[in-house]
Amino acid sequence: MASPNIVFYFDCASSFSYIGFEFMEKYQQLWDIPVDYRPFILSDVMANARNTFSPYKLPFLFADLKRTSSITKIPFRGTPAKYPYDPQVALRTLQYLKTHQPHNMAPAMRSLWNMEYVQLKAPESVDDVKYALKDVVEPEVVDFAMGADETLEVVRQNTEQVKKMKGFGAPTILVSKGDGSKSEMFFGSDRF
Repeated sequence: MASPNIVFYFDCASSFSYIGFEFMEKYQQLWDIPVDYRPFILSDVMANARNTFSPYKLPFLFADLKRTSSITKIPFRGTPAKYPYDPQVALRTLQYLKTHQPHNMAPAMRSLWNMEYVQLKAPESVDDVKYALKDVVEPEVVDFAMGADETLEVVRQNTEQVKKMKGFGAPTILVSKGDGSKSEMFFGSDRF
């Protein structure tokens, strides 16, 4: 019998991915179940699902995040002035770390989200991502990630996987019990 596992598809520009990641990190230790973090392009998945933001949704979303932060103590001050932003550099860098320095992926994810939701700066450019990750990896890692075509290709493959599952947002979480039963998809930061 295979072991249970969790696949956590996320986008750096997703505040619910940030909160969900912090929950996953906590529960992963409690449950002793591996979590496979996979970056994907949320805007492509939302377009595929015809999922658009209602003008009423964003104020609710941010109020909900502040409420969640106050209860869970997960740091959240708000969003950067440029929001949403293009997360491609961050996503590619995280995919590179997953492949080449997997022990640095979770700390890098946390650092990027800290820049975004605590320091209120979008980690959009190469220099932004280097700055966000300065305490996690050497700056040239970001250059390597951007020079490696396979990082973008894997992020695109992850995006197609979420589309195939009929995903519509982030995080999209796929849970397998490991008992041969069908994997189940969950959406959102608070499903566990």
